[in-house]
Amino acid sequence: METPVSLMQSTKLIITNKTALAAKYGDQHTQLLQDLQRLQDFDKTRHLDTSIIFLDDATQMTTFQATAVSNPADEAQNKNAIDALYTHFTPGYMMIAGAQDIVPFQRLTNLVGGDHDPDSLIPSDLPYACDAPYDKDPGKFIAPTRVLGRLPDIPGNPDPSYFHSLINNILQYTPQQRNVYENYFSLSTFDWQDSTQRSLMAIFGNNTSLRIIPGENVPDNGDWSADQLMPKTHFINCHGALNNPRYYGQKQSDFPLAMKSDLIKGRIDAGTVVTAECCYGAQLFDPAKNVFKQISMANSYLGNNAIAFLGSSNIAYGPATGQGLADLLTQFFVINMLNGASTGRALLEARQKFLNEMGPTLDPYELKTAAQFYLLGDPSIQPVINEKDAPVDNSQSFVNSIQNRRENMEARGKMLDLFIASPEPDNDDDANDHLNKSMDSLLIDRNFQATKNKRTFVNRHKRQDIHPTTNASVKFHVFSEAIPASAQAPGVKVLVVKAKNNQILGYREYVSR
Repeated sequence: METPVSLMQSTKLIITNKTALAAKYGDQHTQLLQDLQRLQDFDKTRHLDTSIIFLDDATQMTTFQATAVSNPADEAQNKNAIDALYTHFTPGYMMIAGAQDIVPFQRLTNLVGGDHDPDSLIPSDLPYACDAPYDKDPGKFIAPTRVLGRLPDIPGNPDPSYFHSLINNILQYTPQQRNVYENYFSLSTFDWQDSTQRSLMAIFGNNTSLRIIPGENVPDNGDWSADQLMPKTHFINCHGALNNPRYYGQKQSDFPLAMKSDLIKGRIDAGTVVTAECCYGAQLFDPAKNVFKQISMANSYLGNNAIAFLGSSNIAYGPATGQGLADLLTQFFVINMLNGASTGRALLEARQKFLNEMGPTLDPYELKTAAQFYLLGDPSIQPVINEKDAPVDNSQSFVNSIQNRRENMEARGKMLDLFIASPEPDNDDDANDHLNKSMDSLLIDRNFQATKNKRTFVNRHKRQDIHPTTNASVKFHVFSEAIPASAQAPGVKVLVVKAKNNQILGYREYVSR
């Protein structure tokens, strides 16, 4: 029987850079290429037509109406090339193979950098998931439409065995029943337990398995047993730090160790899905360049049987009590995964829901949250069996179901571009005396001391034909100050006041994770 035309369309792209791989691994880079070929062959058994694309291969890229990447570190070249590939293939999944020294993150400008946030840039994979062209402004990427994930190697480490182990984990994995993933391992700082409890209730309907750091019946040095780490869903709301392979708890000025990347070796169950709200929770770094000489938590989890890891590239935020920012994006992801979505679709739908619920006006911390969280792992992996999927022996229906879902999500993403106004700095702060007095009173009520660090952002729609500019634009007045923190990471608390027509509409409080 002739193969249906729709099956000839690539439903998955594996995207990497052969020049960068060869520079990093030397002759051993061919072992990674062989591993990618093994994954491509495995995908056929899952009814996925997968293409391996080398961004630096001029002949191959020309075939796809794309310009080859001549400088592997050039972010604009990489963004433009991946955009062209998406236009040519319209794939169901895109997987970047390699850490940022193979295919770079897009480093976006942090609008609240400086006094309000130590991060000047936001390393991000979000632009690769958006149709908008290359830009440094995160506000350009508020309409994600693409399913994307990154299968990382270890930055700076030329040993191909690590990536080989990640490929083996994918090849050996099969989806499980939902109840398997409803058994969870969760950590929270003492100070954020209310927020974490609410997240767990929203995801699992209970918070009985939450462990508080510091608290009773927890190890002093992050040395969790294999039995304790056995659950296949991990949800972590602790402190992280720059280039640091550890997570920390908190109770006021006490920051005890919560987890160490070297103490989970051999203790993680195959197929574990990890979500970390922590600052730098999913940061990838060269282990030779940190004081502990150890790989990151994300690299360690993936190297020890985890199948997916969602986390932040830099300083993340959320409320100490209640819900917001990192709390929402991470819980939306886990809920989608439990409902049978692939990990890549779970993130795309989580991003879209987060932006939709935060909109139509975003404050700069909501924008940063959307940009900084990325997925590590093969985005086509489906941890939980989805009973709604077509039977596996009906490959035509399977491909069609993927394409139909992607078209629906692409349409929803494009609607966000019309609906949401992103923030931009407002150099003409026109707050009157009444508004300033109201904000001063609010700062005192919320125990904020520093008023000199105020910055103002205005929300303007890109589509002025639909949303004409008026004098009644929504503005966000941002105040921040340092709070007690561990020796490894700065602490920041933030008050964001939303105002319109010089009247306060509401406020939000965030703390750095």
